[in-house]
Amino acid sequence: MKMRKLTPEEEKLLENFVTDVYGPVYFIHSLPEFIIPPINSKVSRRDTSWRLNILESLTDGDLNITDYIPKHNIPLEKAIQKAKEFHEKWVERFGHSSIAEQHLMHLCVEDVSRHLSGDIELMNRRPAFIEWSQRYQKPTRDKVVIPKELEGKPDLKEKFLKVWNNSYDAYEKLVEVLTEYLARAEEKKEGESEERFYNRISKIAFEDARYALLLATKTSFAVALNALDLQDIVRKLFAHPTKEAKLLAERIVEQGEKIAPSMLRHTTPTVYQLKVYDRLKNLASIVKEDELSDSDEDVILIDYTGKDSEYSPVDIVIMHILFTYSGKSFEAVRKTVKEINEEGKSKILQQAVEDIGEFDHLIEAFKSVRFKFQLKISEANWHQLLRHRTIVFDCGEPTVENGFVIPPNIEKAKASEILIKAIKASEELFIELKEKLPEVSPYVVTNAHKRLVLMNADLWAFDHFANLRCTNEAQWDIRNVSFKMLDLIKEVAPQLATFMARRKKA
Repeated sequence: MKMRKLTPEEEKLLENFVTDVYGPVYFIHSLPEFIIPPINSKVSRRDTSWRLNILESLTDGDLNITDYIPKHNIPLEKAIQKAKEFHEKWVERFGHSSIAEQHLMHLCVEDVSRHLSGDIELMNRRPAFIEWSQRYQKPTRDKVVIPKELEGKPDLKEKFLKVWNNSYDAYEKLVEVLTEYLARAEEKKEGESEERFYNRISKIAFEDARYALLLATKTSFAVALNALDLQDIVRKLFAHPTKEAKLLAERIVEQGEKIAPSMLRHTTPTVYQLKVYDRLKNLASIVKEDELSDSDEDVILIDYTGKDSEYSPVDIVIMHILFTYSGKSFEAVRKTVKEINEEGKSKILQQAVEDIGEFDHLIEAFKSVRFKFQLKISEANWHQLLRHRTIVFDCGEPTVENGFVIPPNIEKAKASEILIKAIKASEELFIELKEKLPEVSPYVVTNAHKRLVLMNADLWAFDHFANLRCTNEAQWDIRNVSFKMLDLIKEVAPQLATFMARRKKA
């Protein structure tokens, strides 16, 4: 991310609010909570460091600087030492982890690979992430992570850089071709200026051209999390197979100790965490391909609550509704539901969703039914999907073995060969790296390549997901998959699908 040299005055000001003025990893602190989300949100659409956004807010009138800079000379060392002793006693010695859960932290990580950022977001479901977006911004050629594993291996490093440059050449060419195509194919909206029209089609061009980029492309993210979850993520980073992850873990601990020295003590991965990955990876080699794994279907409904049962998904939702609101035993509720006819069940279900608006969430009873899908989706799609924190995912590693996706606009612009050429170059190097440096091979997978994912969502979570992704505003790739999942739910539980994707209908 762009970070300029600051003036001495700016450095002194910023030191009040971040743990590192220039490094790629730092924590934001001592700012009111209400101002941090707006500062973070700018990054998804602006390629500037969070630190510059903080300075902008402090110096351009968004915030009154004098409200947030300490005005006293009271020594805090004694208070810090007392707090440290308290944490050591209750958090470390007695395992009172709720104290660590109360410690909210704002971590910023700049210029990490897209490969690692995706893994980090799966390490713990509770933190809230916001990330630099390839959909809205055009990365530069130097925005690439060169894996440190390639140091001392000049031949492989040269091949890696060649594949990166090939992919970036394809990206630039696709942006150019798509922009020209969209200028002809898209109609200007009523009252839309030339500048707004160009910005709109440029966004579409960036969005589709990024399928040529590698997972080595740099990204940045901010995350709000508590100290307990941060420790969990740091341990998993230390156990991660890449050197990039281990270096990031070291930097997080170094910066975290500046503001929470006693909260980041348990960051060493356990023996289990260090060994389980390789052990299960070797064990999984017993699995052989079958017709399902070779299927061209990108969405398959694997399982759902009530499948092969005397109770349908609708029955189970109604049981939980009646149990919650009747105060009677579950056995009494179960017997009652068996006696209700289909019309009666429909009425109960209708009462449970009547007046529900496009921004409402379903009641808790809908969490009783789950749907499990196997997805074969592009990395570009997957990186959007994994942000749905209430859904449980199991996923394979990035690979070139599941095929790839070509965006429709690229096909319409007759530019598929540009993308395919970049994809084939990445696949050749992937195969070589898989043999020689397997931990590096994911870095050369493109955004177009497909990944196998198991998506396990309860109905409450899927309703929220469909409400966001089954709309015209959603990116086309994830929108297409979302509608396919919704259609599969309609086949097995049509009554449960009637009220979903409400924003599409609004």
